[in-house]
Amino acid sequence: MSERKEKPQRPSGRNLVRRVLAAGAILVVPLTGQADDWQFGGHLKGQVSDTVYQSDDLQAQLGQNPAHDENLDFRLKAEKRQGAWDFAVHYELLALHGDSLETRRTLAASGFPVTGSVTGLPNDDRRLFNLTSEVIDRTGTAAVQRLDRFAVGYGTERFLVRAGRQAVSWGNGLVFQPLDFLNPFSPIAIDKDYKTGDDMLYSQWQTGSHGDLQTVIVPRRDPLTHAVTGHDSSYAAKLRRRLAGFDLDVLVARHYDENLFGAGVVHSIGGAVWRLDLECNDIPGDTAWSLVTNLDYSWVLLGKNMYGFAEYFRNGLGEASAAGYANPNPELAARLVRGELFTLARDYTALGLQVELAPLVNVFANLIQNLDDASRYFQLRGVYDWRENTQLMAGVNLPAGARGSEYGGIPTAYPGTYYSAGRSVYLRAAWYF
Repeated sequence: MSERKEKPQRPSGRNLVRRVLAAGAILVVPLTGQADDWQFGGHLKGQVSDTVYQSDDLQAQLGQNPAHDENLDFRLKAEKRQGAWDFAVHYELLALHGDSLETRRTLAASGFPVTGSVTGLPNDDRRLFNLTSEVIDRTGTAAVQRLDRFAVGYGTERFLVRAGRQAVSWGNGLVFQPLDFLNPFSPIAIDKDYKTGDDMLYSQWQTGSHGDLQTVIVPRRDPLTHAVTGHDSSYAAKLRRRLAGFDLDVLVARHYDENLFGAGVVHSIGGAVWRLDLECNDIPGDTAWSLVTNLDYSWVLLGKNMYGFAEYFRNGLGEASAAGYANPNPELAARLVRGELFTLARDYTALGLQVELAPLVNVFANLIQNLDDASRYFQLRGVYDWRENTQLMAGVNLPAGARGSEYGGIPTAYPGTYYSAGRSVYLRAAWYF
């Protein structure tokens, strides 16, 4: 009988968070002069929401309908600059409570694929360092505490290098981001204050007075063996130049053992800004091309400040027909699970409008249209800057379309049932300090 091998164990998140905080204190001591040199801040955000499903939606049959949910987002940050050095550490506590959490757990237990962790909260299964620990994991409630930023950098007038947990955003998309392959925001995300950080080595060189070269190395672990592998890691470089009124980007990367090439351009047209990103994925046995282009513009109408945009997205990895939604191709499925892509079809448009009704009151309307199956996702929200550091928000999310379409409901393995985002309404409050 063969001997059973034990799975390699990583240090627990709780212990490693404590170790990193202690190590950070040691690193910071040589940099500290007076306490006033540090910049402290953070936020506390809370949201309540209700989501209504149709009776033949899988979520309605496996969970509560309507689903009532609450979530909490607390971030505490400390940052410091001294000479050529900079240091940043952000602690966050994220908590979920409600019906959707249990429905998600039931779906995962039933074999349905879910994006990210079972609870939907971030974990560090793939990251180099495990800086996340569970605080609560029980029926109806889940919470984690983690270090979302922990990095030290050294920079001169022409060169910068930074190591540790941090975030990088590339690409020129407003809703869809094919070139932002390191933890991009979902197209329907309403909170885009902070991207989830990754453990990486980042550098930037100024190339003359009109450009720079940025590089990243993102080592990752195999989620099963916990070993750092080149297959799971990312290596990328992006060159930016300004030429004849055009901002030009060229990107090359090795991402999860696949080659990726990209190019981007930004140019002012009248009072508007036009952007274009092109991506080429060297997938097994084929090449997939993706594209995003948009135009945005600000104007004044009837004494109100307004802003609008239009965007087209071509997903080269998307399914050619709705018949493939239930079982997407392996390349698309992998990116959906990793949280790099969020759509199933090939062609989309997005329209956005912001109207400043009053100096402290803004209304936002966004529409995502799937051009291949005619389904759509509409978002409307109002934002009130109640006080200097306090913001209130209320909104609705309204997916629509025929059954079998992406936003109308995707057929599941259970005959006569569909997987749908559901129609939701929410109230949100944020306090910044």
